[in-house]
Amino acid sequence: MTASLVFVIPVRHPGSVADWSVLQGYLRQTLASVAAQTSSDWECVVVANTGAPLPDMPRNCRIVRVDLPLPDMPDRETRLDAYYDAVRHDKGLRIHAGLHGIADKSHVMVVDFDDFVHRGLAAFVNAHRDAPGWNISRGYVWSGGGWCFEQPNFHLMCGTSHIIRRDLLGVFSTAKGDPDIAAIKRRLGSHIFIHEDLAAQGHPLQDLPFAGAVYRIGNPQSTSGSGQLAAVMTPRRDLLVHPRRFVRNMLRYRRVSRDLRQDFTLPDNPW
Repeated sequence: MTASLVFVIPVRHPGSVADWSVLQGYLRQTLASVAAQTSSDWECVVVANTGAPLPDMPRNCRIVRVDLPLPDMPDRETRLDAYYDAVRHDKGLRIHAGLHGIADKSHVMVVDFDDFVHRGLAAFVNAHRDAPGWNISRGYVWSGGGWCFEQPNFHLMCGTSHIIRRDLLGVFSTAKGDPDIAAIKRRLGSHIFIHEDLAAQGHPLQDLPFAGAVYRIGNPQSTSGSGQLAAVMTPRRDLLVHPRRFVRNMLRYRRVSRDLRQDFTLPDNPW
């Protein structure tokens, strides 16, 4: 029987990471979160460069090795669009490699190597195997510690935010049989366009009826460059410039309860 849910975790090129041992620690925690599923009906594919050291794989997890070159990353401060295009190119190709062999009727969820997922995802997908997929429209932002931020429209902020049936993702090859790089960058390398594209094709994604993921920020190994929780979600300047938004966002902080920690397998020591 084909797994109803396949998690795909793209891991960055070792040459783009300042401290690979730290990345392995993040990945180990993400894998523990994936492996905590309450249903056994799932698989996980970790995509990494040949020779890159990886932590031990939990049950149902396998490694796909690639030989992708070190991406040429433009300066983020002066060429932001070009920077993110390079990120989408590299990430998209890694995810594309991870999709090989996944059955059309399985659902795929891309998980960034440092995020966390709800332990009930596989059981939920198994109960709705014919659905096109879901936006994770509710989730949490966390930088460690005892507080997190409940983020609306989570799927517009974080890459760990969609569950999509494999046949709807696409084939990603040109008429000549070459990889369709533009499609790979748009549909696999980015999480911004997929829900609108599928809706336009007649396959709208539903909203997952519970918070499905935790976006870890403050990770210096991440391409997002995000900082600590309060500085990102409620910057002090908003108190003067956007006071209503500041107050509204202050009300979205949540204690990291025992239940929330268990649902997402959040570690006591996130770093």
